[in-house]
Amino acid sequence: MVLGVIPARYQSTRLPGKPLQLIHGKTLIRRVYENTLRARHIDRLIVATDDERIAEHVRTFGGEAVMTPVELPSGTDRCAHLARDIECDIVANIQGDEPFLDPGVLDACIGALLDDESLNVSTAARRNITEAELLNPNVVKVLINSGGEAIYFSRQNIPYFRSGTIDVTQHPALVHIGLYVYRKKFLLNFAEMPESALERAEKLEQLRILENGYPIKVISTETPCLGIDTPEDLEKAERILLENDGN
Repeated sequence: MVLGVIPARYQSTRLPGKPLQLIHGKTLIRRVYENTLRARHIDRLIVATDDERIAEHVRTFGGEAVMTPVELPSGTDRCAHLARDIECDIVANIQGDEPFLDPGVLDACIGALLDDESLNVSTAARRNITEAELLNPNVVKVLINSGGEAIYFSRQNIPYFRSGTIDVTQHPALVHIGLYVYRKKFLLNFAEMPESALERAEKLEQLRILENGYPIKVISTETPCLGIDTPEDLEKAERILLENDGN
């Protein structure tokens, strides 16, 4: 059984009450939830939240929500806390602020684990990085090997070109999409691993996986994915939906 979990906190520095912000008549969390239900491989979908307002709202549109402890430090910890008592084989951690995530990409990430029993975790990344994204520390970059596995994640412009600049259309870095699919056993183990040195430096918890010697399969896509972090992002999302007749 594949469990989908959408971690959702009410507090947000740049956009307070972010999950309940409206985008073209629907809340952000509702748009993420309904979009995720379009994925074929999700058997059960739950919002893991620390705020009763979010839980109550999810239930009003027929979604499932479970309260998790406020003190949990990350979305991964919320997923692990929830999955611990649910019978499932695979857990998908879906970002609660990405309403335009391609369900096909989510299915591909899940499919990677269904097809390869030795694989413990997969994620996604977008090709066609821009120069602005390369220079933006809020955009996480990932380099992959010939087998489609992550070599390194960084907020920096990687790799360094000793011979000079490179045409951005030929740049090897991809834009990381914050979607993770885990085997349940690995997720519970991962949540107990101590913070690693690279993770501490970059503030990227996926580096803990690499530092402990586990591969991360990266599913690449050309489909853009807008994360909602600021009021400006809400305006962009509104424009996208208006261009697509509100859907």
